[in-house]
Amino acid sequence: MFKRNVLWVTLTLLFVGTLVLGCGGEEGPAEPPSSEEGGSGSEGFPAKDPAQPFAIDEKGTVTLTNDQMYEIQMQRDSGEPIFAFTIKKNGVIDPEVDFAIQAIQVDMPEDLASDYVPVGQYAFEMHAARESGYGFALRPELRIFFTDQEIEAAKQKGASLDPLKGNLLALYKEQRAPKWVPQTSISVDEATKAVTLSNVAGAGAWWLAARKGE
Repeated sequence: MFKRNVLWVTLTLLFVGTLVLGCGGEEGPAEPPSSEEGGSGSEGFPAKDPAQPFAIDEKGTVTLTNDQMYEIQMQRDSGEPIFAFTIKKNGVIDPEVDFAIQAIQVDMPEDLASDYVPVGQYAFEMHAARESGYGFALRPELRIFFTDQEIEAAKQKGASLDPLKGNLLALYKEQRAPKWVPQTSISVDEATKAVTLSNVAGAGAWWLAARKGE
């Protein structure tokens, strides 16, 4: 009887010990906390005051509310503007949305190379950082500024730019689309050397181009 009681106590202690070890064992590595894309900036696109101009080689994230208008400007190394993106008050579909902004250098796609020549080296890219922040309720205005040197360089590559009006256009790639699409509904101001697009509806990238000569 005594032996049986000892055996019972021993088995009970072993069982309890197993439970304790199982509950207090070493845990696996904790998963890193998830972060929402964009937010108030990231390592590649730090938070930026939209009232402060971007340098041509600068990347940044801006947060746009609906209680004011904005002009997001990007400047050349000389300090002259190359892009100016004006957003009306109450113009953003989702207030307090983050947009990642940069200038990009792109090659002319093969399917457009027979018809168009790039004017300048850079395209302006403005992408909504979240799926909820897609575009604009009131269409912004984008101005792309060109120089005489960029016009001459485009002519040497076969562009037909006499006159500028009717031959300059913008190539646009919507944020979720894979291809560049020509936009001919623009205005050209030769005095200020600027092309204006006033029908910008979604986030994406814009690039100044010219028609090729015959």
